[in-house]
Amino acid sequence: MPPLMPSVQTRTVRVGLLTPINELDPRRAVDYVSGMILDQIFEPPYSSVAGQPSLFEPLRNEDAGRGLQYSAAVRPGVRFSDGSPLTAAIAVRSLRETGILAGKAAVSLRDDRVWFTLSSPNPRFDLTLTQGGCAIVLDNSLDKGQQLFGTGPYRFDERPALRDLQRAQCVRLVRNPHHDGATKVDEIEFHVLPPEGDGTPRALVEALHTGGIDLTTALSASDLVTWNITGVSPVTKPSNSTAFLYTNTERSPLDGAPARKALASAIDLLEVASRSYDRMPAAFVATAALPPAMSSSGGGLRLDSVDAARMIETSGLRGARLSMAVPWAPRPYLVKPMAVAKSIRQQLADAGVTITLVETGSSDEYFDILTSGRFDLALGGWIADTADPADFFDALLSSHAVGNNNFANHSRWSDAATDAMLAGFRVDPSDRNRAELERIIAEAAPFLPLVYGQSCVVHGRRVRNVTVSPTGSMALATLSVS
Repeated sequence: MPPLMPSVQTRTVRVGLLTPINELDPRRAVDYVSGMILDQIFEPPYSSVAGQPSLFEPLRNEDAGRGLQYSAAVRPGVRFSDGSPLTAAIAVRSLRETGILAGKAAVSLRDDRVWFTLSSPNPRFDLTLTQGGCAIVLDNSLDKGQQLFGTGPYRFDERPALRDLQRAQCVRLVRNPHHDGATKVDEIEFHVLPPEGDGTPRALVEALHTGGIDLTTALSASDLVTWNITGVSPVTKPSNSTAFLYTNTERSPLDGAPARKALASAIDLLEVASRSYDRMPAAFVATAALPPAMSSSGGGLRLDSVDAARMIETSGLRGARLSMAVPWAPRPYLVKPMAVAKSIRQQLADAGVTITLVETGSSDEYFDILTSGRFDLALGGWIADTADPADFFDALLSSHAVGNNNFANHSRWSDAATDAMLAGFRVDPSDRNRAELERIIAEAAPFLPLVYGQSCVVHGRRVRNVTVSPTGSMALATLSVS
């Protein structure tokens, strides 16, 4: 593949990716790359990016503050990229198709307002409606497929087929002429530059060196030093994601807490962090499930255990043979998944447990394994969808999230006491209730927090005004290009 040449269009921004898009419907997108692209095309009812328009008027409580009934009117004048006006009826139809609200809220149309009836109180329900998975989609079914229209600042330059986009080296977005917000960039090109077999992002680094791409979220600030990349700047935000080692709590021999805790005790978290980060790895060691950006109180997880060998022995795990699913590509919370997987495999081998790595070739394959429970262990993680810690805990631990790829309960943990504590934390997000949830994680050990991720955007000189939202998303329409 010849090196990319710098763009001659002054208002075109080129974004470097390591993996292709895997979904066209934002309500079903679960991987980071699909989410980043679709965030430019579709908008949720409320936006987490300051200064961006919302599709709904402010949410109104309808049950005297009990937190179970809300409604909202649609903002007038909003249009989809095909020119169709957004109506409350279209919004209701779209929201009924999102998995994020399944089991949480019923959506109906009353008096030309979007009405939400919640299954449990949520005083911060408006934050749920900032998630990309709640984006409002106009779904026009055609004879030969589906055409999805959004209200965001961009649209695909032509009617796309997912299989074609998955093979494409470049995905191009153009301005949505009906978008009512400011748009400083005319076109966005997403260039797919896959890593080497060992995970080395050589093609991406070369594109940055030559100016073939203007920005990427696939590198960290330390990578700039490692690869001696000059003429670019990093924009970093505190971590909004955590990597986990999930244990399948429904599957023997990990269906008991003693075995899960013994397994966790054999893993040196600092060693795991050093495989992900070349500089200051100790700063990324996960001491709690919540990432630092969502909790200032930290946690109390240990780095290793002097009792690991004894715990493995007494739990009956010595001699066990387990499978471990590995993500198909680098993730924001796990920048070197195979290196981490091999480190954990070796550490557990030293403790007497044999691990077989299950390498996945795509997000579809990876999430199919996780949602179906066909694994013993799995490397993965979660990126905050909202700024609400209750949503982060809910995605990891709630019973309704088992087998649902819109969430992260890949440990398949289903426990009535935990569900009750989650409901209590949502209403009262105190340090005391947070500590209780962390205690459940430590004692039941459904998963082991490994390392924290880092939100980082590396950009060239011709791109300015780069901002990252509290959840790590980026509004490319707000960039300035020289």
